[in-house]
Amino acid sequence: MMYRIWVIAFLLFFLSCRNNSIDSAVESKIFTFQEEYNNTKADSSFNKLVQAYGQSIMETKDKKQKEILLNNAISLCNVPEKSNLKEIFSTELLKLHPNVSSANDIIWNLGQSMLVRGKNEVASILFRGFKEKFPSDPRNKETEKLILSEQKDIHAYIKRLAESVFENPGKNGLNDENTQKYIDICESFALVYPTDKMAAEYLFRAAEMSRAISGFSKMMSLYDWIYQYFPNYKKAPLALFLKGFAMDSEFKQPVEAKKIYDQFLLEFPNDSLAKDVKFLLKNLGKSDEEILKEIEKSQK
Repeated sequence: MMYRIWVIAFLLFFLSCRNNSIDSAVESKIFTFQEEYNNTKADSSFNKLVQAYGQSIMETKDKKQKEILLNNAISLCNVPEKSNLKEIFSTELLKLHPNVSSANDIIWNLGQSMLVRGKNEVASILFRGFKEKFPSDPRNKETEKLILSEQKDIHAYIKRLAESVFENPGKNGLNDENTQKYIDICESFALVYPTDKMAAEYLFRAAEMSRAISGFSKMMSLYDWIYQYFPNYKKAPLALFLKGFAMDSEFKQPVEAKKIYDQFLLEFPNDSLAKDVKFLLKNLGKSDEEILKEIEKSQK
């Protein structure tokens, strides 16, 4: 009974956001999957609906539309068995809108989730940010025991953690456990301190660390984070470029790489990397050997 009530409530919320709020093509696609899921209640239908939301959120440039899509997706996943998906969409909403009215709940719940996963250092960063951003929240009484003393000077802490990445290295020259911790810490810092001058830089360093341990999916999400939400950061164009380069070289998807490169030239036509992007566009899908031949020809 409660499940049916939740579905009806979600539909009312979804329909209330339809008029003149979401692009008609996006709206039509999502609503089709929503109807399928309402009729079947199948996991496969739910997955298609969530994927449609994820793709639409990623492709939508308009911040207001993106916020509407994110809130709809959060409502869709607002049941215990979908809490992991709700966390993903909620985190994305916080990246888009750091001062969203639900920011305190998002940060608090994410911190609790990190504790459950045994990531106490990451949770500590989140609770530290929570305490500073929401000093009047009654849950602040609990944060004292959750914030680690070694994080008092947060930048010094992150610097020490970065150095630990090279201690007792494995085959790739890095300590995988410490590297993953560094990536997680950089993400949590940027999430609760997005206006700090080091936030975007930490994300960029985390992306490079992800590349070093072959965490290419994480690397791509970090480049997206930088490009979308830190447009004034000096390396934002580079993040977009590296995303396109990885799409071609690591994921072997030249069609998607072309879209990213075209976007780069549209937004950063005078950037120092524009010449390289034009060259790579002409050689999409080619092997390293073929590209070298092209370079040799151009030098003759």
